[in-house]
Amino acid sequence: MDTSKLLFHMTHIDNLPSILENNGLNAYSEISSNGFQYKDIANADIQTRRSGTRVPLPPGGDLHEYVPFYFAGRSPMLYSIVNSGVKQREIVYLMSKTSNIHDSELPFVFTDGHAIMFLTEFYSSLDELEKVDWSIMNERYWSDTEEDPDRKRRRQAEFLVHKRVPMNQVIGFGVFDNEMKKKVEALLKAHQIVKPVAIRPHFYY
Repeated sequence: MDTSKLLFHMTHIDNLPSILENNGLNAYSEISSNGFQYKDIANADIQTRRSGTRVPLPPGGDLHEYVPFYFAGRSPMLYSIVNSGVKQREIVYLMSKTSNIHDSELPFVFTDGHAIMFLTEFYSSLDELEKVDWSIMNERYWSDTEEDPDRKRRRQAEFLVHKRVPMNQVIGFGVFDNEMKKKVEALLKAHQIVKPVAIRPHFYY
């Protein structure tokens, strides 16, 4: 199968200046230990569980030692964020590709579902990307059904990069509308970074 898949990292627009100043995405543990400015939009209980979830493959550690990406937009996490009161138009996607991360020799693992769930398996070879449910990644709706009560977990499969993803591995940005496109482009220009910014309403609800 094709081992070059798009990757989606979500962050709040308020985090973008710090990301650009530091020339890349840092894992939660790196953000905390270095005192980087960061607006956390994740559920607090989930963050606690992630800090206690060990990665069973090298380079090991816990989930907070990895930069998380999804394999699709419109994730269950975004749905939860929207319902918590965060305006989804303020969410920005930083995009990469599995092949780029692999070729750059950055340490990574990936999962076939939400990384904190006990049913979820971890993998370290792009040849095992077939373990990800690509059919559900391509669907607009991912809710569990009576026939398939595991859809939501599988839609939250993660690609996890250890410690840091340099900006040269970000291939572009996805945003909600033209106003956000202008804001992101202005920040990129201020930091002398050239990356495409695309309006992608289908990444949102």
